[in-house]
Amino acid sequence: LVPTSLFSTATCDGNSHDLMSEAPTFKYDFEERPDGNYIWHASLVLLYYLQAPERGKALRGKRVLELGSGLGHLGHGLARLGAHVTCTDQVKVMPVLQESLKDLDREHGAPESFGGSVRTVILDWGEEGFAASDFAKEDVQYDFIISAEVVYLEETHDLLLWTWDRFCGPETVIFSVFINRPFSWNFFVKVHDSNLFEVEQLDEEKDFNPCGLEEIYIHKVSRKVLK
Repeated sequence: LVPTSLFSTATCDGNSHDLMSEAPTFKYDFEERPDGNYIWHASLVLLYYLQAPERGKALRGKRVLELGSGLGHLGHGLARLGAHVTCTDQVKVMPVLQESLKDLDREHGAPESFGGSVRTVILDWGEEGFAASDFAKEDVQYDFIISAEVVYLEETHDLLLWTWDRFCGPETVIFSVFINRPFSWNFFVKVHDSNLFEVEQLDEEKDFNPCGLEEIYIHKVSRKVLK
């Protein structure tokens, strides 16, 4: 279970409500909900990391793109920090995501009351998915891209890398979190070989709290400046 304090956030006037007062502890890498959907706990570890006051302040007012939002807990939490979040997923996931975001509004308050916002957009990764999405009609630069537990299928790695490249501007910061599974690291081999990005792996001992999870990795990624 996730303690309520994990989702305590700053109000629109800047006052906090027990922000970061307690770290969650997870025994398993996911939780199955009564409706059969899953919360992947690595995404909540990243939310806990990003809610730290210095990082939460940096998110306020910024545009955030989340790839593979699932039930939307991470995106909704960032929106309640004051970010303007676009949650994306496949069309088959969208009804569940949208209903979950409504539930989170009722449980924690709508992001607008905290100065943020959240919207949903259907997106399949890769060039074809992008061309078929509403993003093809927009000219929006994102300050942050969030990729939580999305590298476990090797057949999607090239599509995800293309999507990173398409949305990542010169100043964009990508945060990736995953639990080590077969093929997960192969994605970062592709990232390295692409020569497109600088990748910083955060240190579990000093940079972030794994909240009881083992073999969890957070990376901070930015576009490489070619000389």
